[in-house]
Amino acid sequence: MKRTTLSKWSGLIVALILLASSLLSGCQQEKVLKIGFITEQTGVDAYVGPASVPALQDRIDEINAKGGIGGYKLQLIVYDTRSEVTDAVAVTKRLIDQDKVVAIIGPSWSAAAIPIADIVDAAKVPAIATTASNVNVTVKEDGTLHPYMFRVCFIDPYQGYAQADFAYNKLGLRKAALLTDVASPYTVGLHQFFENHFKELGGEIVAKEGYTQGDTEFRAQLAKIKDSGADLLVMDAYTYKDVGLAAQQAEALGLDIQIMAGDGVFVPELLEMAGPQLEGAIVTTGVSEESPEFAEFNAAFEAKHGVKANIYTYYGLDALMAIEYAIGEAAKKGPVTPTAVRDALETMKDVQLFTSVVTMEPDTHNPHNKPLLIMTIKNGKWELLETFQPQ
Repeated sequence: MKRTTLSKWSGLIVALILLASSLLSGCQQEKVLKIGFITEQTGVDAYVGPASVPALQDRIDEINAKGGIGGYKLQLIVYDTRSEVTDAVAVTKRLIDQDKVVAIIGPSWSAAAIPIADIVDAAKVPAIATTASNVNVTVKEDGTLHPYMFRVCFIDPYQGYAQADFAYNKLGLRKAALLTDVASPYTVGLHQFFENHFKELGGEIVAKEGYTQGDTEFRAQLAKIKDSGADLLVMDAYTYKDVGLAAQQAEALGLDIQIMAGDGVFVPELLEMAGPQLEGAIVTTGVSEESPEFAEFNAAFEAKHGVKANIYTYYGLDALMAIEYAIGEAAKKGPVTPTAVRDALETMKDVQLFTSVVTMEPDTHNPHNKPLLIMTIKNGKWELLETFQPQ
């Protein structure tokens, strides 16, 4: 009896061991790659991130429902930067050191992307900036490449070039004033490129005024611009509220001037804040929510989540889809590591992302010849004037 009982128990133990082994094997087969997303959920630029998070999560859920990529499931890890550079740097380090991500999406602004580039280089974890357009995001001031930093937007040199070209040749303007956020690499760089080309064409910069993000009073600067005789005010702010407030205060001062701004303010909130004061203003951007190819996505997204997608949503999806491609390419060759993802991103050619087909320039880590849209505000809505293709 004892031997029989022992035999039964032995069989049961063996069965349990086999079951546990099978379960462990199943767990091991479901490999997970973590992708970080750093974005503004709160703070002065809180309008940037809220729509992007559900869009990226939807995309990852779809991928995982289809079995993942190359045997890997994906997991999105999101951190709020609170619109602060110090927070953006801190959460980047956390994604690398604690979460062990394979790649990072973001940040969206150059002041944060530039220091983050050094961090990801040192850790050898690739990051894809979404709308950070300053040249030094991916290429250092000495001309050397940040090997682990990429972007999916155009860069400031040809945005500034396009603005100057359009102002001088299409609008016939000759005297420009610059109102610059002096602490923003995005604004400072963009205005420098505008000034260089505008003067090359024969234009004149008749006023240069400065402020810092968070300022709400621009009347002193605008009064000087009014006295300068400028026929164009260029204000390539990163935050739409800066341009909205300046437009309202310009109207109060009786300053009737053509206003031009960059992609940093191309959001619906700008129209809600100062649409009438900005009637006829020119805004350059890489993509528009009004483009018909996004209509179906926009409608379905808003119906599901109750928020509207914006250009930051689109660029976030661009970055995620680039990472998807890189993971797939890396998986064909072996284990998917951050370095393998980086190598695939660098050699990406003619890959369909959310907004366009992209080829990555290996020597700059910029998307090659990404087009730029020149928009105007007409009757409180965005209207496309022309598409500028960089050479």
